[in-house]
Amino acid sequence: MNRLFAALYLLLALTGSGGRGGIVFGFSPSPLKSVHTQASSRPMAFTSFKAPIKKTSPQSPVLLKFTPKDDSEVSDDTPFIRPALHNSNFFRAISILYAVLFAVYTSSKSPAATTNALNKLGKYLVLSSRAAATVHMLSFGTWFGTVFYTTFVAGITMFKNLPRRTFGSLQSKLFPLYFKLCTGTLALQILTLTAMPDVLSKTSEVSLLIAFFATLLNLLYLEPTSTRVMFDRYKLEDDGKRDSDEYKTLAKSFGKFHGISSLTNLIAFCGGIVHAVRLASNLAV
Repeated sequence: MNRLFAALYLLLALTGSGGRGGIVFGFSPSPLKSVHTQASSRPMAFTSFKAPIKKTSPQSPVLLKFTPKDDSEVSDDTPFIRPALHNSNFFRAISILYAVLFAVYTSSKSPAATTNALNKLGKYLVLSSRAAATVHMLSFGTWFGTVFYTTFVAGITMFKNLPRRTFGSLQSKLFPLYFKLCTGTLALQILTLTAMPDVLSKTSEVSLLIAFFATLLNLLYLEPTSTRVMFDRYKLEDDGKRDSDEYKTLAKSFGKFHGISSLTNLIAFCGGIVHAVRLASNLAV
């Protein structure tokens, strides 16, 4: 029991930052204050944003403006969305811990047979067992590391250091690439799994298929819809219609799609954990 509590404490430390609510996957739950830096003798350039920086004395802070409407965000404390339960550090830690315990429990039993569909698909694989295992491990490492880094490292860092609109605009460019990479690597894992008889099991098959379809749903529908609604809200903010019924409707719609997108990303990650434990159990034999 003490080991379980220790593991839960470690997961909370990995998935959060100092006990505050977890970063909402994809977009910040609340507006950020503008970034202040100390001016140096060397000129600063932000060519991608094309935002002029006002020259000040070396002792005075430089206010970095990334979008024309960032001025309204400095004094705005209204959350962009209400953080959902599944975006909290506690829920994420519990989900990851449950995935580990489930994988350990299922791997301790005799592996169940896979479905006939996956076995038939493996007959058309031209790679040898060793080549398929290499592709599988590289694909899994790339996917799992990408999901972990994007969700728990890069997202939190950008959330803390970028203005809200800059953060959202950057994520709208990164997420399509992120989900394309994840979908492709998951597809490779499922295909090469058929050539790995020591790893091939019902548990690994189901966990990878769940991760694949959850990621595909994000790629084709949830992420594009969330991004479109986000920019529609920005437009209403620019027009001074933040208190309108249309804006409130968009806010509810954004919260719904963004919440589902975040949850499916977490489900895919937990599926990867289940498969990772399955891989580790075979490597330890």
